[in-house]
Amino acid sequence: MAPVTEDELRAIVKSIVTEVVKTAAPEPEPVREEQPAWSRGPKHRPLPPARSERALSHIVSTTPARIVTGRTGTRYLTSSYLGLRADHAIALDAVESQVDETWAVEQGWIPLRTRSKDHDEFLLHPDTGRRLDDASRERCAKEATQGVDIQLIAGDGLAATALQKNGPAVMKALHAALTAKGFSVGKPLFVKFARIGVQDEIGVISKAKSTIIVVGERPGLGTGDSLSIYTAFGPRLNQDNSEKDCISNVRQVGFPPERAAAKCAELMKATFAAGGGGVKLTGGQ
Repeated sequence: MAPVTEDELRAIVKSIVTEVVKTAAPEPEPVREEQPAWSRGPKHRPLPPARSERALSHIVSTTPARIVTGRTGTRYLTSSYLGLRADHAIALDAVESQVDETWAVEQGWIPLRTRSKDHDEFLLHPDTGRRLDDASRERCAKEATQGVDIQLIAGDGLAATALQKNGPAVMKALHAALTAKGFSVGKPLFVKFARIGVQDEIGVISKAKSTIIVVGERPGLGTGDSLSIYTAFGPRLNQDNSEKDCISNVRQVGFPPERAAAKCAELMKATFAAGGGGVKLTGGQ
């Protein structure tokens, strides 16, 4: 048998390799649609159309809360997120706000202050905001109206900016509503770094039958201008909150000053008739 030449050997190898490649070659994949090399982000999916657009618009207009805002994927819309950040900033600014005592004098209020040495101590140690400092105790004893039915007090609380914005209107409306009900009302007092409990000591010093303090509320999202009205009958030191009543969210877009004052006057009428407020007035209900 004649030896295999080099050319014949090359031909044999090529034939074998070709056959192996044909046998092992996978089926070609189907052609796919061209995909972008980057994501365009999730699609905005608005809520389904409302059954009544008019009713929905009315509901949205009655509250500053974010309702029916739609979404992007599972997330807030950018506008909603930025709005939340802005409203959070409003709350922080309200907590950090302060009011100058000269402003209170301009309103015709007698300026007092608590034992809080500064704003930081007021925030970190609430008890210091529930008692007057020595100088204010003396001033309250000398200048506050003595023995009235109701002593009105304005306090900066946790939102001094709320008192500056809405305090004068609320105090004026309260004075008018209470005197219209036949109550004697003392000259308004202002307390810097005030907690609610400071009304107890003021009531004791002034010998008032009851006290009303209008104070800046702890702010929430976008609600840095809200006030609360706390009433206390038969004031004494460390009077329990269960004996007090509160009207909250007093501001133009919440409980307007005139309506809140009228409500408070009715409340005080009932309180005096019952000889106490809080659970005594409500019967524990």
